[in-house]
Amino acid sequence: MNLVAAKITKWLALLGLLGLAFLCYAMGNASGAIALVILGFVFEGAFWLFGHRLFSRKKNIESESPS
Repeated sequence: MNLVAAKITKWLALLGLLGLAFLCYAMGNASGAIALVILGFVFEGAFWLFGHRLFSRKKNIESESPS
């Protein structure tokens, strides 16, 4: 898989995690199911964890490349 496709896949995965978090929050608030709200927190935590890795890696690669 080339570099552009890998980046697109990572961004789509991050957007999918964020979408699942919002979906779980909405369903949990509407139905009163606390388990769905907790699952939303888990998805949001995964979004921030993997998103931070993606942004940090991007900055590290840019700073290491000789210009």
